[in-house]
Amino acid sequence: MAELKCKIKQMLEKNELGLQDQFVAYISQDENLSQLSMLLRALRLQPAGLRAEISEPAHAECGAQNQAELLHDSASADAGLADAAVRLTGQQSLLHVSENASVHEHASAEGGLGHAMQAEEQQPDATALQANSADAESAGSGAAHPELSPAELNKNSALSPTHPGESSAEDEAEKNRRAEITDVFNKSSFNDPKFQADNARAGQAYQSRLSIISNHAADDVQFKAESFKFPYAHFYFDAATQQIHGMPEKAEELEFSFQYCMHQETRTASCKINVIPDPRSLWKVIEPEGGQLFPKAHADFKSIDLDDYKIVAASRRGRSHEHGGAFRDDDFRICNIPGSQWSVIAVADGAGSAEYSREGSRIAVDIVQNEFQRYLNEYTIAVINEDIRNWQIGAQDERTNAIAKKLNQQFFNVYYEIYRSIIAQIEQHAQQLGVAGKAFATTLLAAVVCRHNGKTFISAFSVGDGAISVYGQGHARLMNAADGGEYAGQTKFLDRSIHQELGARIKIGCFADVEAVMLMTDGISDPLFETDAGLSNPQKWQALHQQIESLLQSENAASALLDWMHFFTPGHHDDRTMAVLCSKNSA
Repeated sequence: MAELKCKIKQMLEKNELGLQDQFVAYISQDENLSQLSMLLRALRLQPAGLRAEISEPAHAECGAQNQAELLHDSASADAGLADAAVRLTGQQSLLHVSENASVHEHASAEGGLGHAMQAEEQQPDATALQANSADAESAGSGAAHPELSPAELNKNSALSPTHPGESSAEDEAEKNRRAEITDVFNKSSFNDPKFQADNARAGQAYQSRLSIISNHAADDVQFKAESFKFPYAHFYFDAATQQIHGMPEKAEELEFSFQYCMHQETRTASCKINVIPDPRSLWKVIEPEGGQLFPKAHADFKSIDLDDYKIVAASRRGRSHEHGGAFRDDDFRICNIPGSQWSVIAVADGAGSAEYSREGSRIAVDIVQNEFQRYLNEYTIAVINEDIRNWQIGAQDERTNAIAKKLNQQFFNVYYEIYRSIIAQIEQHAQQLGVAGKAFATTLLAAVVCRHNGKTFISAFSVGDGAISVYGQGHARLMNAADGGEYAGQTKFLDRSIHQELGARIKIGCFADVEAVMLMTDGISDPLFETDAGLSNPQKWQALHQQIESLLQSENAASALLDWMHFFTPGHHDDRTMAVLCSKNSA
């Protein structure tokens, strides 16, 4: 066993097989060497020996005088040994004597060979000769031996020459045995598995399984739940779900340790969780520089509570404006015409690239409210209400079509006056400041709504992106022209160029079972609907209504709506404005 153990240690030190350093260090431990020796013995593998080819010096024969010199003159013996070409290999355990070597039958010649073998045994690899060359060692022991004939020597001595065929077969078998052992030793089970946990985000609940990213079977690894050690108490490993749970508070690289069982052996490992920052925490809130024209509050909200419905509106500065220290560009107005069921709603989005667009949006919504308050007097309301009573919802009869055409013309006249007034006031401000009118560029979405005897009448006007929708019973009807492009951010603004298409921007309708009329700027519509196709999807409108319905029915509906509008959607950080007229009994 000791010889086998020594043999293995020498092989590991040389590492001619190119084994991994980690494996060599592991096997070289004394306890592991002993176990490996037992394994090899159990597998009945013979330890690999050494083969030496010894070529005698070029002398035909050794006379008695040379024999005496060889026995008494150590210098001559050393010279004779130096002349011999000795080649050691690990391929077989035989000593091969070259065919051209001559062995003298005289006992003194055997003594000379024994002397040479004793010198050979002083070399570091001599232990490899002990297992398979007992006869050769006996020849070098100095003891008396009977004379042997050349035939007997070839028959019995370990120095007998090998046949090429036999040597090749033995070499091939030895290679196969070595490959088998190497394959066993290089199995991944000798190496520790490598683990990986999912990334975490600061401020958000975390859970993750430990994944094995090395070439190991997951079923071979059993985690010890009680052994997990985290730097924070709120992190733990759940044995039932085999997951890590926690609540990271800040961005960092969090390292933890744990134990696991593998092949009936307990091992220790460590792993890291990369906690990335919450994108919201990267946004700064910066106040605009003082002394600027047309300052505007960062947020505004308002609600009007009526008998069977309410109007709720809110507007807030977007993260992009907060981060850049800019004012809010959006604006809104809501009002109810006293003593009637008529309401006016308007939202506007000033162009972010226009220097005074925040004032342009204010001008637009103010004029909408003022013009409708002037137009919807007691007499006008009475006439329009009569037309609405005669409007047959869903019918295409002549009378209904005539009513629709008449009301459309009436509201066209009002919107035309609104349009002219906005353009005139913007151009007046621009002239006073010495800038172009586009410095006040803004969108405008406006609607006048009447709730009367179970019917909801609406007349809407729109320039630019955003949305006006009549929602009820899971269905939605868009009431604005599609000015949005294929991608978010493409739109039109209220200017003189829309004069010829003003009529196409006005829509009217009369509906039953309406739960809400919603107006919003693109800061709301873009992240929720993304495209014009999304705006036509009733499921998206239903999802939106479900999100805000309980907020609208709450006591502090306006402030609740304002808080909801602070939702985070990557890539959408514009100002957000929304106004909703909703039934009180829709909840």
